[in-house]
Amino acid sequence: MTHEAAIAPESGIKALRVLWTGRSGRRYVLTAVEAEGFALREGQLYVLCDHGTIRWAGISEDLVIDHASRARFRTALAAGASILTLPAPGDDLARMTLVWDLEGTHAAIGRSAA
Repeated sequence: MTHEAAIAPESGIKALRVLWTGRSGRRYVLTAVEAEGFALREGQLYVLCDHGTIRWAGISEDLVIDHASRARFRTALAAGASILTLPAPGDDLARMTLVWDLEGTHAAIGRSAA
């Protein structure tokens, strides 16, 4: 079983929550999102995880204004990355710090938030 299979939500089951540790050591509870019918929503920060590593983190606005972010998003999605989400901070600096803290980090296999 791949790591993605371990964090993907199953049909009919309550959304799976995953405990993730950022570069700073801070822990975040991320909620898995089903790829089918997926749409970016305002106020949410999204994470694309491939093989246990966060390949992209950001909000919908990042995809509109930042070409490099959009390219990383498309590459990760095309590779079949799992989609996770958490509430986005309202403050731009806090959001950018959160993205920095998450991007490139690796999952601790077997850890999930109950």
